[in-house]
Amino acid sequence: MKKFLLASAALTVLLGGSAVAADLRRPAYTPPPPPAAPAYSWTGLYWGANIGYSWGQSKYDATLRGVGTLSRSEDIDGVIGGVQSGYNYQFGAWVWGFETDFQATGQKGGSTFTGINQRVSVTTDHKLEWLGTSRSRLGFLWSPYTLVYGTAGVAYGEVKDSATITVAGDGSGNANFKDWKAGWTAGGGIESAFGGGWSAKLEYLYVDLGKTERTLATPGLGTIIADTRRTTDNIVRVGLNYRWGGGGY
Repeated sequence: MKKFLLASAALTVLLGGSAVAADLRRPAYTPPPPPAAPAYSWTGLYWGANIGYSWGQSKYDATLRGVGTLSRSEDIDGVIGGVQSGYNYQFGAWVWGFETDFQATGQKGGSTFTGINQRVSVTTDHKLEWLGTSRSRLGFLWSPYTLVYGTAGVAYGEVKDSATITVAGDGSGNANFKDWKAGWTAGGGIESAFGGGWSAKLEYLYVDLGKTERTLATPGLGTIIADTRRTTDNIVRVGLNYRWGGGGY
């Protein structure tokens, strides 16, 4: 009986020691690391709004038959704001895209000046009623969430000009002009993402809407010939975009 008990005890110690040794050899469980956050992507369709300030010039040149030639440049300044839409495609650290926007403007200017001699005075009024652009954009990622870009394309808008010409001793006449114009634009900016598909931008654009030459008559003064008007503009604006299909954090 004693031999049986001693054998049982020895067997228990042996088996218990083997189990402890096996536990000591088994590595501790390490949970897998959490999945990495997806990289931020600029690819996708976006919409947004913007507001800013614009300062431009409207240059006026005219020849009055039998009187002479006059020339004048007027500032046209004001608040500008509107909406934009576009598409980005990211490849590596580069982002290519296309954007179009439509702007309402409060830009206007005008003055009264003597352009030919002391007998002639001209009162002008210039307005840029609205403006739109369609542009390509190409940018480089300064960081995963900050894009520095250049942009260029076409610009179009409606310009409205009027002039009242007074010749001492002969009376006065009015000349009015309103037309849709097309030209070009170029500029650049910086855009930063700050969550999901949201991003904010600061942008500068130079706009040239070209020139218009025409011949027109003013009651009481005969015909004004070689009447030329040209509108250029500088725009600084901030914008907010929301992009579908982009983001990643």
